[in-house]
Amino acid sequence: MNARTRPGSVTAVFVLLILITAYQLIAGGLALAGGVATETVDAVPPTPGIPTWAVFAAAAIALVYGIASLVLAVLVGKGRPAARPAALGVNAVYGVVILALVFTPVAGVPELVTAAFAFTVVALLYSTSAKAHFGGASVTPGPVA
Repeated sequence: MNARTRPGSVTAVFVLLILITAYQLIAGGLALAGGVATETVDAVPPTPGIPTWAVFAAAAIALVYGIASLVLAVLVGKGRPAARPAALGVNAVYGVVILALVFTPVAGVPELVTAAFAFTVVALLYSTSAKAHFGGASVTPGPVA
């Protein structure tokens, strides 16, 4: 059994990915339900200043990012070497996309806060301890079975 310990930066990434997953899946699901209700139920008025297409776009982005974060949390939790580059890529792309959408009705303050979490994940994964953990530098080679 591999008894290597997880560095604090990797534990922080794991916790952040779990929080991001929970928030994105809940927020994306609620946004999707709200958009559908706005389109189909006459008693539900549209949100002033936010077109329905923007609600659906934000919901889609949140759900895709939430599912990706769930997969990444599992990979990071298992200490898979592929977790680091995948998490770097997904979180950097999400953060940049949200920054690009900040002046549209799709992204607002909640998305900017989540983008800050995404960039924090990227920064933590660039730490020396995270590089060593996912690079396998701290693993002592044993006999091959």
